[in-house]
Amino acid sequence: MKENKSKFNFGIWIFTFLILLVSIPTLIHFGYAKPAKVLGIITVFTSVIAIRRWMHLTKKKAKVFISLNDKYWLKENIDFYKDLSKSNQVIFEDRVALFITDIIVTEIGKEIPEKSTCLYVASSAVITFWGLPYWNYGRLSEVLVYPENFNDDNTLNDQGHVLGKVHQGGLMDTTMILSLPALIAGFKNFDDKQNVGIHEFAHLVDKADGEIDGVPLGMNLEDRRHWLQLCDEEMKAILKGKSDINVYAATNKGEFFAEIVTYFKENPSSLQKKHPELFQILDTYFNAEME
Repeated sequence: MKENKSKFNFGIWIFTFLILLVSIPTLIHFGYAKPAKVLGIITVFTSVIAIRRWMHLTKKKAKVFISLNDKYWLKENIDFYKDLSKSNQVIFEDRVALFITDIIVTEIGKEIPEKSTCLYVASSAVITFWGLPYWNYGRLSEVLVYPENFNDDNTLNDQGHVLGKVHQGGLMDTTMILSLPALIAGFKNFDDKQNVGIHEFAHLVDKADGEIDGVPLGMNLEDRRHWLQLCDEEMKAILKGKSDINVYAATNKGEFFAEIVTYFKENPSSLQKKHPELFQILDTYFNAEME
């Protein structure tokens, strides 16, 4: 699975490289020497990035094992894990280890990511996909963890307002970005229905059918129709200030799905009480067993 993702990404880079390479002599032929020189520099720079990226993705990683210290850390910081039965905690640990082994976690500004950062990211993924019959996280290959909130163009400055992002299409299609402070804050109060890690991985659940549209892969036809009806009704209620669901959920159906999955994962009893129909559909979809 991982090998196919790497080849696909590198194929896009090759295609881009060939276009740039063909453009250079064309520009020179028509007397545009300076633009050709600039394009040549861009071509070299792009090639270096592509090769480094390909080597990074195809480098075989050693299998990660969860230590006793890691298990203690999980109990202290991940309420979802702490509330699981002993047998399910073992499953959780195995999936966290698999995630860290298979998915690159890059902490911006550090040569090697902190173990706690990797555990926060992996726990977000495992919690979100918990109860589903699959947990391979689609085509995700890397999670970039920024030291602070960032801008819409993925740059950093003191005006950053974005907490997390999942890309759809383009060269960043297999990359997720998370703000570390927001990621950690999401686990400090696991009942507040706000967790950027779960939110962004919920987008990956939604994206499994190729589109982030608020209707995940595998939802049966009857539930899809009911779900879309409930989405429309609840989004209207949110905009009127008559719902306890985060107002960001009213942005579009994709954000509604991500927000309601976060609500479901963090505070299922509250969702069941206040939004029984939404809870029932999600409970059926995730096949969850509340312990």
